Amino acid sequence: MNGAQVFFALLCVGVVLSAVLAFEVAVFRFACRLCRVPPTGWLRCTSVVVVMLVVPAIVDGVFSGLLIEAYTATNYPLWEAGVVQFFLALPAHMAICSAIHARMVRIRLGQGVAVWLVEKLLKLALLAAVAGVIALFVLAGPGP
Repeated sequence: MNGAQVFFALLCVGVVLSAVLAFEVAVFRFACRLCRVPPTGWLRCTSVVVVMLVVPAIVDGVFSGLLIEAYTATNYPLWEAGVVQFFLALPAHMAICSAIHARMVRIRLGQGVAVWLVEKLLKLALLAAVAGVIALFVLAGPGP
């Protein structure tokens, strides 16, 4: 690989990460607006979103690693570890993200929980809409 290829690869990664961050910030700001949480500036909102993406990811990674080690040691199937990790990490993720949001923006913890719930609902609704559109295209496509 020469320098131009590395630069192009890093540029592509940067564009994708910027698009993901812009999406996350837009959804977060919209959720805050829906919950009537006082608006923050773009820079502070972006920093809150970055912290809310990084910190729970680290906690989820550590928790998942411990859970996989426990399942391996007890000879339980590893697919169960994924299901258990999802259902145990969800309330932990909510608590961590709500506390981070409440602390960084100086709002009540209940408002942080409300924003987290609305944000997840918005993302789920968007995912359902995209899946519905894809299903329509598949069903409307040429037959066998």
